Amino acid sequence: MEQITNNWQIKDNSEPTPTLFQLYKKLGERNRAAKTVVERMAEKGTVVALNTVYNVIYGRSSRADITEEFLNMATEMLAHTKDLQARTAALLTSIADEAGER
Repeated sequence: MEQITNNWQIKDNSEPTPTLFQLYKKLGERNRAAKTVVERMAEKGTVVALNTVYNVIYGRSSRADITEEFLNMATEMLAHTKDLQARTAALLTSIADEAGER
C-alpha cells in the first residue's frame, strides 16, 4: 500500500529486499564463496582483497564487478547443489529398487 504525504510517495516496505548476505548464508557455512570470487577476479586481471568481497557481501560497500561475480558464482554453486541432490535421490531410488528385487 502506498501513502502520499506532502506530495512525496512513501512505499510500504512489507517485503524485505533480498541481499547478497542472505544468498551467502543460503550457500551454507564454510562455502568458500568469497575466496572463489577473489580467485575468479584475479583470473580476469582484477586484484581484490578478501575483505573487500566480504564488505560487498555484508552490504558495507558496493562494487558492481564483485557483485556480478558473486552472483554468477552463487548461481553455479546452487545449480551444482541441486544437481547433486537430484543425483543422490536417483541413486537412492536405484538402490531401493535393487533391494526390492532381491
